[in-house]
Amino acid sequence: GTVVGEVLFQADYALKQLCFGDKRLPGIPSAFDSDDSGCADEPRAARQWFTVRSAGVTVSSDGVLVPFVSMGVEARRLTTGPDGYTDAPYTDPDDPWARQAAAVTARFGEVVAQLPVAKELLEVARATVLAVYLLGRGYRCDDGALQRYRPPRVPEGNAYSLEIPTLVKDRSISSVTTVEQGGGSELFVSRMSRSMRGGVDL
Repeated sequence: GTVVGEVLFQADYALKQLCFGDKRLPGIPSAFDSDDSGCADEPRAARQWFTVRSAGVTVSSDGVLVPFVSMGVEARRLTTGPDGYTDAPYTDPDDPWARQAAAVTARFGEVVAQLPVAKELLEVARATVLAVYLLGRGYRCDDGALQRYRPPRVPEGNAYSLEIPTLVKDRSISSVTTVEQGGGSELFVSRMSRSMRGGVDL
């Protein structure tokens, strides 16, 4: 029920909004921007998630610890099997999901500037990197200090569900075109189905 968990949830939701074009940022395509006419009737699914690409802590000359984090987004195609969705053996870099993830990664600074929850996610990642750094050097938490400075919680308090929901977004598009042939006309129906799963990997 802490606000950290809420940041992770909201960041993943914002990523899905970018993926499906519900939220637009300059230079970042949605999964529907590409021409998939060659496989329009083929349902496609993928998962995307925020990830830490590189991280560390620098120590200034006067002993100040400064964490640095580089984040991005990764994508994997999913295939269906008897147990549901699983990672495909290979994800084409030209796949719409992969191109969109690469665009978010390349413009992550702009994403952070435009989406407040992405900035909050970056701060959570920095705090995590700093905590790991300190624990790795033998430092331990001061329980007394933690009791005095408890992290903020969501408004629901203890009533907040501790079960992490599965974040899934599905979208289907159908189109009908008329083609004139030999004095008559034919109707062609095409369908496009997209499904997205996601998360945050710190």
